[in-house]
Amino acid sequence: MKPFFLRLLALAALTGLCVVAQAAPTLVGNKNLASEKIDAATVKAVFLGKKVAWEGAGRVTLAVLKGPIADEFLKGAVEMDFGQFNNYWRRLAMTGGGTAPKFFDKPDDLRRFVAETPGAIGFLDASAVDASLITLNGN
Repeated sequence: MKPFFLRLLALAALTGLCVVAQAAPTLVGNKNLASEKIDAATVKAVFLGKKVAWEGAGRVTLAVLKGPIADEFLKGAVEMDFGQFNNYWRRLAMTGGGTAPKFFDKPDDLRRFVAETPGAIGFLDASAVDASLITLNGN
């Protein structure tokens, strides 16, 4: 019985019962947003389509990364999970109330889009942020 228990314990450790830490979502933007004042209310207004233009950086373009990080970020920013957020934007876009966000499956694609698109804002895992973007406080 003892060898069976030890094998079971070893198998559990090898199959991933250990928790892997994930960094928190980080709000990022195109470098032309460096002078923008962005607090939590602004982040909410931007992600709900209520703020469509920046003070000095032109039109707002939203970039949303799909996956568990979206739920984490969106619950904190707009009090919705990804499904609710997606449905919200579908309704808004269908009624002419706004331009839907660009959705991305891969962090590299979102990073490239935000870096190359003036006025773009999105979120990434903190470990995926590089010098091509600015980190926005959002507090």
